[in-house]
Amino acid sequence: MTAYRDRVVRCPRCVCELARGEQREIWECPSCRGMLVGVGELVDELLKVAPDLMPAGGARTLATLGRRSTQRLLDCPTCAAPMEPVFLAAIDVDRCFHDDQIWFDATEHDRVIERATSQKVERDRNWLSRLLHDLFAR
Repeated sequence: MTAYRDRVVRCPRCVCELARGEQREIWECPSCRGMLVGVGELVDELLKVAPDLMPAGGARTLATLGRRSTQRLLDCPTCAAPMEPVFLAAIDVDRCFHDDQIWFDATEHDRVIERATSQKVERDRNWLSRLLHDLFAR
């Protein structure tokens, strides 16, 4: 049994018990492949693929944009409060601000990481293009 705060952590989609991953704040659903990820863990993952995202002074939180939803709100698997629908990297996810957790449906986590990686590649490409342009413009 995976207990957190004295209760089993269950998937907000299919109610299966979530399995705790190797990282401290990541739980995975063996049935629907959804993931509950602590914001701090997600920040660490994003900084591995795009370290230039780190603001001066560090970061342990993540800015997300609220979104309207006509769907029933998911309940947070750890505290049971309604999660808020938000955008992260232009992907619809659900966030519990009380527990600082984000719920990712099956492929959403991978898509957020892929988006951060591709944006990093694009930023690097633009930086290199500007540098080469400046060198050859002289």
